[in-house]
Amino acid sequence: MSLKVIEIKPVTRIEGETRVIIFLDEEGKVKDAHYQVIEFRGFEAFCRGRHIEELPRIVTAICGVCSWAHHLASGKAIDMLYGRKPTTTANKLRELSYLAHIIDSHMLHYIALALPDFILDLKSPIERNIAGMLRKEPKIIKLFLRSRKLVKGIEETFGGKPIHPAFVLPGGVARKLSKDDWNKVSKYNIELMSIVSEILDHFKRNVLRSKIFEKLLYDETYSLKTYYMGLVDEKGNLNFYDGYLRIIDNKGREVAKFKADDYTKYIAEHFEEWSYSKFPYLKIVGWKGFNEEYICRVGPLARLNVADSIPSEQASEELKLMIETVGSKPIHNSLAYHWSRLIESLHACEKMQDMLHDEDIFKDDIINTSGTPTYDGVGIVEAPRGTLIHHYKANEEFLAEEVNIITPTAINNAAINTELKKVASKLIRGEKVNEEILNLVEISIRSYDPCNACATHYIDFAGNRNLSIIIYDSNGKMLKKLSYKNR
Repeated sequence: MSLKVIEIKPVTRIEGETRVIIFLDEEGKVKDAHYQVIEFRGFEAFCRGRHIEELPRIVTAICGVCSWAHHLASGKAIDMLYGRKPTTTANKLRELSYLAHIIDSHMLHYIALALPDFILDLKSPIERNIAGMLRKEPKIIKLFLRSRKLVKGIEETFGGKPIHPAFVLPGGVARKLSKDDWNKVSKYNIELMSIVSEILDHFKRNVLRSKIFEKLLYDETYSLKTYYMGLVDEKGNLNFYDGYLRIIDNKGREVAKFKADDYTKYIAEHFEEWSYSKFPYLKIVGWKGFNEEYICRVGPLARLNVADSIPSEQASEELKLMIETVGSKPIHNSLAYHWSRLIESLHACEKMQDMLHDEDIFKDDIINTSGTPTYDGVGIVEAPRGTLIHHYKANEEFLAEEVNIITPTAINNAAINTELKKVASKLIRGEKVNEEILNLVEISIRSYDPCNACATHYIDFAGNRNLSIIIYDSNGKMLKKLSYKNR
């Protein structure tokens, strides 16, 4: 059977370099589809041999968008490896700073990357971007730009700089929160909460009622009935920084709940030769390929599905509205990821305001320097895109011997590919497709806000897997192919 190929290269309005390859059979029907990550970062490899204490600083460079998430996850892994339990003050300052990062990333994705799909013409790729949004919705873009200034100011207060922070140390943090810092952060957060609330209201008035969003929100094509995973605190509440990892099935039933250092009992990783990104899966079901009944999703929608409640008043009411609108929990439609990001952003503002009135954040005990090293540490946080795991092993000289990083985009990789094929199969009949169809295919991908720079750390040479470098000329003609094969 001869196959024809439709290619979307690059996939637009996401972080990192990817392409979509859709294979058609002789009748023009979709036979297969791949979301192919085509960049390679390799951080796991070149972190090995480094002094373990350097890793929280080094891994921030994995991604400029996700630098705080990697910094905190790495720091927590280092705490465990050194055997240094952070002080109460240090933990609260870490969590406080991290709430700003959640808002930062969620607002960036929703406004700059996702919103053009629902406000602007699907048939016009030239207009469908942040510049088009500025012309169509100048007030929203101005609010977004103001929010960026505010959140970066908060991040800089804690981390010394808003991107690639230098804040977390083994057993604590690098700096105290002064009264001047408190005044600045408190002032910024009050304004930030007002902006997030206004953007959420705009979503409910304009996006939720838009023809395209409303249609796709109830379209089973953009829905996957999967397992879900996310952090919850001891009471089962939503938590971004610490707690237990909870896994539920597609009916909302808890199937597992465990601490960070037990993750290897529940999560394993699969490799496909056509992608540099791994495919983590749940050991309790095994790797069953791209079948929605067996895969797991993480991220803002997954977190709200997994948590019993949100411990903040306004965000909790917004979650009730989302559940009432969609009809039930767990919510399976991927378009609800966008709504979930706004609800989480509001919660982060509310929680930040509560934490700013906690006297512990002003205490002097910002670091614990005592403990017994274990030489093995795991750190887990909820990155904006979902569960992020850092796992390090060190020798007696505290040099990194093993480094494993499992990112939310990697965990969602199977879901992205599964939904891609599902959407493409419904929309495409024959090799001629227009801009509107291609964008409807990309919309399913953008729901997950994939960060592909974060997801590509490792190449598995086991099982005679190949690494190839292909050189093309300016006309697209292949000049040379270099291959490495492990024997």
